[in-house]
Amino acid sequence: MKTKFIPILLFIGFSVEAYADDINQYRYYQIWQGRPSGADKGSVYIKKDDPCITVYNKKNQSRKRYCQMGDSQLNLEKNYPAIYPIRLSFDGANLSFLVAAHWAEKKCRIHLGREEIQCTPTGK
Repeated sequence: MKTKFIPILLFIGFSVEAYADDINQYRYYQIWQGRPSGADKGSVYIKKDDPCITVYNKKNQSRKRYCQMGDSQLNLEKNYPAIYPIRLSFDGANLSFLVAAHWAEKKCRIHLGREEIQCTPTGK
């Protein structure tokens, strides 16, 4: 009877370990909440092994990566590490940030609900 429990416990232990995620894998992580006391709607994050910004929508069970910075020629995936997001600010509906590039800095905003990104030049 003891031998039946050992394989089951080993299987459970391995499946939990396979889905675990370590906070050290992220450069930026923010919970997306509808209201300050509301349930979370998802998350916004940048992983260390992926320069793009990812938005996870819990309602739709979808993930969208933002690499192309609007209509500009800036692409976080193609131009990394020459460009990167800085000064990230999250207000619950929008993620605002600057894309630092030595040739053209942009101010960008991702509207989470509409899944849209808009970027404008900063003049720097």
